[in-house]
Amino acid sequence: MSIQTEIAVIQSIVYFIAAIIPVYLTFVVKRKIGNDDNHFKRLTTLLASFILLQGVYPASSYFGYKLLARVLEPLSFGTLIFFAVLYLISKTSAKPEEAIVK
Repeated sequence: MSIQTEIAVIQSIVYFIAAIIPVYLTFVVKRKIGNDDNHFKRLTTLLASFILLQGVYPASSYFGYKLLARVLEPLSFGTLIFFAVLYLISKTSAKPEEAIVK
């Protein structure tokens, strides 16, 4: 096994571990915090899908699926752009919080 192959396997494992946090937030926020914020769920779902796509990309190239790896790379980039646009839209359309003066 070459060093490049070992790096691809480790990279995939790290991405899958990193995806646990947004997936956990997606499913637990409503139950733990009591917040039914669909926008936050959409953002965390998009973030989790981006991280998972980033993890599948080196795994697919490791198993020899070069065509799938070539398709996943721009798909992952598109997911990241969509996440950024959705986040920017949410920040610009959010109401500014009023300052509390004591």
